[in-house]
Amino acid sequence: MLKDNTALMERLCRFIGIRQEHFHLLAAHAPALLARRDLLGKEFYWYLLKSADTAELLNRHLPQGSEGLVSRQLDHLANMLSQELDADGAGAVVMLGRLHYRLGVSMVWVAGAYERYLAHLLGRLAEMAVPAELNSRLVRAINKRILLDQMLQLHGYQQAMEEESHRQNLHAQAMSRLYATLNGVSLVLSRAETRERMFQAICDVCVVEGGFSHTSIRWLDDNTSLLQAVACSSEPGADFSLNQPPSAAVYSVYGQGPSGRALRTRSVQLVNNVNEDASLAPWREWLQHNQIRSLLVAPLVLQHKAVGTLSLYSRQLGFFDDAKVELVKTMASEVGRSLERHDVMERNRKNESELAFLSHHDRLTGLPNRQLMEDHIARLISSESDSARLAVMVVSINNFHEVNARLGHEGGDVILCEVARRLRKEVYPFGYVGRVGASRFIACTDRFDQLDGLINQLMARLQSPVNCMGAVVETSSSVGVAVEFKNQAEARTLLRRADLALSRAKEKRGSQFRYYDEKMDEQIQRMHSLRSEFANALLRNELELFYQPKIDLHTREVVGAEALVRWYRDNRFVPPGEFFPAIEDTDLMRKLDWWVLREAIRHAQEWQGEGRVIPVSVNLSAMTLKHDSFVPGIEALMAAYPLPVGHLELEVLESVSQQEAEQVVAKLERCRELGLLIALDDFGTGASSLVHLQQLPFDTIKIDQRFVRRLLEAPGNEAIVRSMVSFAHYSDRKLVVEGVENQPIWARLLELGCTSGQGYGISPPMASRQLPGWIDGWETSDINLDYNI
Repeated sequence: MLKDNTALMERLCRFIGIRQEHFHLLAAHAPALLARRDLLGKEFYWYLLKSADTAELLNRHLPQGSEGLVSRQLDHLANMLSQELDADGAGAVVMLGRLHYRLGVSMVWVAGAYERYLAHLLGRLAEMAVPAELNSRLVRAINKRILLDQMLQLHGYQQAMEEESHRQNLHAQAMSRLYATLNGVSLVLSRAETRERMFQAICDVCVVEGGFSHTSIRWLDDNTSLLQAVACSSEPGADFSLNQPPSAAVYSVYGQGPSGRALRTRSVQLVNNVNEDASLAPWREWLQHNQIRSLLVAPLVLQHKAVGTLSLYSRQLGFFDDAKVELVKTMASEVGRSLERHDVMERNRKNESELAFLSHHDRLTGLPNRQLMEDHIARLISSESDSARLAVMVVSINNFHEVNARLGHEGGDVILCEVARRLRKEVYPFGYVGRVGASRFIACTDRFDQLDGLINQLMARLQSPVNCMGAVVETSSSVGVAVEFKNQAEARTLLRRADLALSRAKEKRGSQFRYYDEKMDEQIQRMHSLRSEFANALLRNELELFYQPKIDLHTREVVGAEALVRWYRDNRFVPPGEFFPAIEDTDLMRKLDWWVLREAIRHAQEWQGEGRVIPVSVNLSAMTLKHDSFVPGIEALMAAYPLPVGHLELEVLESVSQQEAEQVVAKLERCRELGLLIALDDFGTGASSLVHLQQLPFDTIKIDQRFVRRLLEAPGNEAIVRSMVSFAHYSDRKLVVEGVENQPIWARLLELGCTSGQGYGISPPMASRQLPGWIDGWETSDINLDYNI
């Protein structure tokens, strides 16, 4: 390379007519010519600005940005003038031209840069006022030196262009051979009668048409998890048999080489330099002997499962570029589709029996499905065993959706299969097990004498942790049990009753089981009836809002009122505790929340029109807060019925879950922006962490009445209230105490630092029309309190 650069430099110097005296002349006057470096830097900077695309391209490869690029250009000019050009220097300029080509910088732009150099140097020469004869010599030297640098760069640029053209020609030839290979393989796939002949023909085509030195196809043995060579081919004279390269032991689905990786990932494994891949150590001697420098292993996929590999070897370093890899992928896909066609006949023979099995069994666990389990239950009912009773158990994995969220469906499947295995192990000696839902199983047995022990064993076994995908997963299950005499039993009825018992077991949370009893049916019927009647009550306007005043315990001033819904039914007002359980998990709860909101705002506006300021509080369910319509609905409501800031407070239960809190935080923040206040209701009953509570943007804490009513009898309650007062103080929240039932409690609450409260000792809830009159009477009454306020 040094010899080539020397020859190039000498040839160009002769062509341009630049001699040693020119280099010496420039070096002698370089300091004066470069005296205005800052001016040239500015000129070159403006040239960059006018060539934005090129500047952006160059800056991308220079960490110093435009300033670094300008500095490098000025340094290059300084070296050009002050240093004599040698072979190394000429080679550096040639490499600069090659670099410009690779980066996509136009030689037109480079020529423009040299024009800036020339113009600046000639302008600087004019300023120097040297004698005419010296000026003439310097002008010639400057022109010749810049022309020499340009031609060296142009030479490098041309070299790179020719090399790229040559590379593209080689690539086109290789691609042409690969396309021929693909066509040949397609022809083989359409004609091959057996899988073995097809594999050998593919290997032969890849060597003859594709120009690969070696090709092999290996098939996965399910029993040994090893790849067995089934076909191979190589160039004439090459050493390549079915047992080489090395022993079959390294061709394992668990192997670290390209074949193992291709099987596990079902993706092409590419090695463009075999000397740089440490996983090829077992093959190293064979690769070197056959002068192999690149290789590619493509998985052969059948029915979404990797069943073998196609390996292609080349003696050319870096042979496989993206286009070639895509062609090989296409070829492997074609082979896979052909394998499926060859497999069709065999699968068709198996399909009938498999379909018959799947129509009665769960695909994942292999357990009977609901239909087959009903048949098994019916068979046990009609059996003539010694037992007169039959038991059906419904088992549900608790919070299974969280397992799927944490480990994905693949991890969830592992859990389901393990639970199925444990159920089979415990139940099969006594009866049958089936899977009937995403995380629900059924077991049945007529061994009634063994039932208690079986349930205890099941509960213990199902609580054991499961090792899943490298993680230890704690699981728990709920079980519902229904037992009936065989002569009175019916399969579907038993399953319905066991489901109902399971629902009651889930209400207890954790690992629980419940037996069915007739009261469960009565209760569910009552609940459905109550739910239906409440839906009609909403339509018939049978609901009414009552209000319980909240006062300042120091001044006795009324500071607001909590809205409480009452249902007028059977000539009496029904409190929420009687009908909430029937509607709390239905859309009726959301409808009720919006009705309460509208009524409370209407009453507040009516009182405002009468000159009364009575802030109101409204309880909202998590279901309403989480719904997508909540924020648009509250915005529309406040726009239609505006209230002063702080006159409407939304009360949120502390028992809102962590997941629910994450869903409603932004919505509650939006409510605060609209001028609403947020209260945390029933504080102290939700078993929430302080971190969880701090996530909720609430302004007020309401201490649940269960801590207050027995305040004087239970010292522990006083400690809890005191801690809640401290929490409210240090978190800068307002505190409201529920359950102020009498004056001694009132007095003790004041001593503990509580300032606001509500309760029957102040007033029970009352109709909206009664509230203004009560407030007038309360504020004018002269109550003789037996404690100091």
